[in-house]
Amino acid sequence: MIGRRLRTALLVGAGICLSGCAALLIGAGAAGGYAISKDSIRNHFDMSASHLFRISRDVVKEAGLITAEDERQGLITAMVEGANVTVTVKPVSHKTVELKVRARQMLLPKIDVAQVVYNRILERL
Repeated sequence: MIGRRLRTALLVGAGICLSGCAALLIGAGAAGGYAISKDSIRNHFDMSASHLFRISRDVVKEAGLITAEDERQGLITAMVEGANVTVTVKPVSHKTVELKVRARQMLLPKIDVAQVVYNRILERL
C-alpha cells in the first residue's frame, strides 16, 4: 500500500517538476509529507540525525564518490551518475530530522539522480 502511494506521489511530483512548478508538498511521507522541487527532495523523519546521516552516507558511498562529509553539519557531497549531489540532515525538533537530497549537473537540476539517492535511503530506513 505504502509503495503504491510512494510511486504515485513520485510520478505526480516528477510530472509537476517537469512542467515547471517550483515545489509540491505531498502528504505521503514519513512524518507528514515530502517536498519535491526542481533539483531536490526533502522529507522529515522521526529518528536521530546520526542514524539518518550514517544510512545516507552508506547509500551515497555505494552510489558514487563522496567528495566531502561532515556529520556535525549533517552534510555529504558526492558525485553520483555525473551529478553533484548534496545530502543534508538537519534536526528540526528534539525527535524529528529533515533529509534533503539535491542533485545538479553543470548547474542544471537532475531530479532523477536526487530521486534515485533518496529512494535508496528510504529503502534502508
